[in-house]
Amino acid sequence: MSPPVEIATVFAEEGIPAMLDELEGYIKGGNRAAALLKATEVVKTDPDCVEGLWALLNCGLPALRRDGSYRVDPSLPEAAKGWAFAKKIVSIDPSHRGAWVRGAILATQHLGLAEDVLQWWEDYRTHYPTETTPIVEQAALLIRMGCYAEASQRMETLLESGMDEMHREQLFRVERMNLTIQRYYEMEKLDVFKPQNENHSAWKDIDGMRNLKPASEKFTFFMLAGPLVIWEAIALQMFPNIFSGCFGMGFAFMIVYASVLWVKKISISMTDKRNRPVLDLWRAIEVEATSAKVCIPEKIRDAKLYRTVMTKDYPVAFRERIEKIVENGEPISKRWEIRLPEWVEFESPDTDEEE
Repeated sequence: MSPPVEIATVFAEEGIPAMLDELEGYIKGGNRAAALLKATEVVKTDPDCVEGLWALLNCGLPALRRDGSYRVDPSLPEAAKGWAFAKKIVSIDPSHRGAWVRGAILATQHLGLAEDVLQWWEDYRTHYPTETTPIVEQAALLIRMGCYAEASQRMETLLESGMDEMHREQLFRVERMNLTIQRYYEMEKLDVFKPQNENHSAWKDIDGMRNLKPASEKFTFFMLAGPLVIWEAIALQMFPNIFSGCFGMGFAFMIVYASVLWVKKISISMTDKRNRPVLDLWRAIEVEATSAKVCIPEKIRDAKLYRTVMTKDYPVAFRERIEKIVENGEPISKRWEIRLPEWVEFESPDTDEEE
């Protein structure tokens, strides 16, 4: 019986290049349905074919826009299947950056697997230790989970010798993350909100806002800046001699510009203070997702704030997964803590050469 099996295997291996050519043609032609069928055939013939698995991952999910976002949110089964394909691809070919990135997006945004994603990016770093993207993504996730000190420590790694240079957009993002850490770390310095603690005072603040919508920074800014600019325009007309000519007009412009910046700063502070319960609710939702256990009281879950946040800030798959967690109804332990990876420190090539 062994010779026929071996012959069949040889024929299958010889047929894979032709099938991959067909698969590539379907993908380039935009025929996603035919590509999905052909990719299934390829993987059935060779379960470890990376090209076939990558095509299954992509064609099994909704089409992408130019900016990389999905045209339609993937469902929970689609996201879970894509996550499984990404894990299999990188286990076969750890150099497949596309699978690493796509897997991280699915696990973070669509499945809420914070602990798994932190380890995922750390595993990625074992193959690409000088890349900055894994560290930035880890720090962003730690901020969402309220681990501000850990996030700050991760971002310090970006400054180590031998790390790749960050592009401009990434630098702006890191700067915003640093500002976020400074604002919220000071607010939580004495009393860090841990959603697993049902007696924490933050739950009262969330409960007090449960029938309201989150405040909008733009709305707050326009509500403050609009009347101020009108009063400034009236005041400028009352002193035409002072604000006439090029110098006067320039001075008037500087006054208006400075007042707008001042109002912008105040509106951010007011919105952050008003939306603090929303930030705490986000953290509670993230804790539920990554622990697969419930911590949010039913009266808050049934209220307007929770429904608004879930609909506005989370995609379909994430909401579907939370619904399953709530249906299961297993309460979270008071002693629960997020499981952090064992951070691996990599020596830069420059250091090795000097030694």
